Amino acid sequence: MKKILIYIGIFLTLSFIGHSYIIFRFIHDGVLFTGPNDGIEQMIPIQMFLFDKWSDGNLFYATDFGLGGDFFTDLSYYFSTNILFIVNVLCIILLKTIIHINTQGLLFWMVNALVISIIKAALAMYCTYLYSKFISRNTWISIIMAFLFVMSPLYYRFTVYWPFFSDVFIWMPLLLFSIERTLQKQKFGLFIVTITLIMINNFYFAYYLCLIGAGYILLRIIFRHSKDIITRGKALLLFAISAILGLGNSLFMFFHGVQSFLNNRRVPFSGTVNTFEKLDINTNIFFDNYLIVLLFLTIQALLCIKLYKHFYYRLFAILTFAFILLSFVPFIDQLFNGFSAPQKRWHFILSFNSAILIGLFLKYFRTLKIKSYLISNIIAEIVIFASAITYHKFVAWLVLVPIVSLIGLLILILKDRRYRINLSYIFGISIILLNLMVSFVFIKNQIYFKDHQERANTFYINSSLYSSDLQRSLVNIMKNSKREDERIDWRVNEQDNTPMYQHFKGLSLYSSIFHHNILDYYYDALKINLAEESLSRYQSINGRQNIASLFSVRYMMLKDYQGNLPAYFKKVKTSGQYSIYENTLNLPSVKVTKNVYNNKSLKTPIDREHAMLNGVIMNNAGKSFKQPTSNLLSNVDMQQQNIKRIGKNRYKVIGGKGGTIKLHLPKQIRDKYDDFYLTMKIKRGNPDSNYTVAINNYANHRLFNNSTYRTGVDTQLYRTQPDKNGDITITLSPDGEFYVDLQQLNGENYDTLKKAHDNADFYTSYHDIKNGIQAQLSHHESGIASINIPYRKGIRAYVDGQPAKIQKVNYMMTGVPVDKNAKQIVIKYQPPYWNTMIFISLMSMILSAVFVKIFNSKKRKMRK
Repeated sequence: MKKILIYIGIFLTLSFIGHSYIIFRFIHDGVLFTGPNDGIEQMIPIQMFLFDKWSDGNLFYATDFGLGGDFFTDLSYYFSTNILFIVNVLCIILLKTIIHINTQGLLFWMVNALVISIIKAALAMYCTYLYSKFISRNTWISIIMAFLFVMSPLYYRFTVYWPFFSDVFIWMPLLLFSIERTLQKQKFGLFIVTITLIMINNFYFAYYLCLIGAGYILLRIIFRHSKDIITRGKALLLFAISAILGLGNSLFMFFHGVQSFLNNRRVPFSGTVNTFEKLDINTNIFFDNYLIVLLFLTIQALLCIKLYKHFYYRLFAILTFAFILLSFVPFIDQLFNGFSAPQKRWHFILSFNSAILIGLFLKYFRTLKIKSYLISNIIAEIVIFASAITYHKFVAWLVLVPIVSLIGLLILILKDRRYRINLSYIFGISIILLNLMVSFVFIKNQIYFKDHQERANTFYINSSLYSSDLQRSLVNIMKNSKREDERIDWRVNEQDNTPMYQHFKGLSLYSSIFHHNILDYYYDALKINLAEESLSRYQSINGRQNIASLFSVRYMMLKDYQGNLPAYFKKVKTSGQYSIYENTLNLPSVKVTKNVYNNKSLKTPIDREHAMLNGVIMNNAGKSFKQPTSNLLSNVDMQQQNIKRIGKNRYKVIGGKGGTIKLHLPKQIRDKYDDFYLTMKIKRGNPDSNYTVAINNYANHRLFNNSTYRTGVDTQLYRTQPDKNGDITITLSPDGEFYVDLQQLNGENYDTLKKAHDNADFYTSYHDIKNGIQAQLSHHESGIASINIPYRKGIRAYVDGQPAKIQKVNYMMTGVPVDKNAKQIVIKYQPPYWNTMIFISLMSMILSAVFVKIFNSKKRKMRK
């Protein structure tokens, strides 16, 4: 125990040193160790949200998780099953009972991210040390290996943008250590535990680590070490059984992570991928690369063929060389990303291989001849300095390269054993300092660039660009003036997780994974247009009054330059650049209706809106909708400018100022309707690029065809109003080819909404409870109670205390049949198969313990 505490102290100190530049910039300049994009837009808000929910005892379901839903399952990609974060939450809750901590403040979570990074790095170094010590049998060199791996540029890159990514710096060395223990000592208990923890922690990186573990096992079974004591066949059997047991142990968490992936809606990647990437400043992994920087010693170690006689040196030299080559093959990026779009997230393997190889080089290099050392070193230095000359870029750590090289050379030249030993320690320290300098330069150039310094600092997070005092004050005014089940439509610029960190029930969410029901509703059923196309976001309702009322949006807040206000929202307050608007035709969150419409009879989004206002929509049940909206396209005149037709529905924009298609509406049509819904299929042709579709004063920014984040939904609906001349102007830019198919132009006079509002019972509402809601019903007839919260498999309903049938209505909402005497509905949620998976995991844990105990007892008997 004392030894462990000593190592914890050593690695915490090293981690603190590794973070010293970050700490300095935070204290001196207020620069945050949290990225300006995914960091402060996703990671911090999600952590705050989970902490708030778990602190209140709400583990699974919340109506303020975007439009609502199972946040436990959907956020398993991020933090909801993350072991470090769960421990972090428990520690904060415990600390709050002792001292005052403002967990509602953004700065607390920014500081927390830095503290956790320091602790995580120390833990990762300890796990790497365990593996390194096992294969090198040298404490000092093992510490160096651990530092080189964990305090490498990639650790900082992962942590600053996606902190759960850098968990692999803990799990990978621990996994490899457990594999070596199994092969050389027949101790596989740690392997079972490690597999269990990996599967629990993050289902996405469990895939990465399973590929790494399987590959390493295969290599080590084929190429046996002299100290391996179990046969190849027995090793395969032990690893297979242990992996199955580890999987079983983790199912109570891992199963739900996999469910989130399976329930997600994501367009299969169909873009073209190059076979190889060319060598340039972005792919040169030995210089100031944006992703990873390997020390020049990696090249030198690879060139020292004499040292290949040592088993692990040879193993890691081959692995390092192979992965350097593979870093130029985009298919490997796809392989590690589940054969989807190429993502460079596997390079921590290369960083690990390089660190171990350099450590082993440090152990064995004294057996080299001076000539061999000089030749390998000169070649390595040529690569580094040639890169600097080629890219016309000097980086500070270049100064240390010849110094490190000279220290190594002196060790070989000197004959005095005492001097050689002392210089060997200095050589190790110089390598640590070089690694530290490389990482600091990387942080300065590749992380703390201009945009980071401007948008990830203590001033920015309290400004109007992220979360100002005035914004929070106005949000509190709206919250205090509405019912609990009503929503607020507000987000700061493009911050779609504003509701999470300003603590209100909103309409937007930014996350890599959503349940498909919500996206099916947005993209297909109602075709709600997102101003900024992204598969990782949904936001607002594109100014559509009917949808605002269906979701009980009481208030909308806009900055003075923003528009797209729904038709029946009126201004009720102005403060600074902000205006608050109230919905004058709002609807209750719960209604009971007899009108059930069959989804198959509804052909357009506006008809679906009307059907939901009049009743509810169900799949394969109910009556046909008899009041379809007319298509007005045949009544408009069309003109074109700076755009020419080149085929059926194919156009080419020319002139450099955008091409326009102008629809002129007759006065009698304009007078009849308040708003118009224009539905069109639009797709970019050649040359492929991001593009903008502007409908009068509304701009829709869409992604290029090969984009990873493209929704794949080409048919879009735009709510608009004609200008003073009676025109709806479609502007396409930039120049190039487009596919344009105008499909529908529908008018909306809101008579259906006004009728629904007049007949609405506002005494019927719900309030949130743990993992669900409780709805109070007023006077009503028998029918279906429609509640505007997302339906998920796992929801249970109780009407006046008795279990009741529950159904999905309105494409994503929750419906419960009730009779006329029903007074209360309670909706409770638990992830599907929750209890079953806990039971399986408990049984698997018992089996694991029995299996290890029986095997160990047999092993002891064989020794006797």
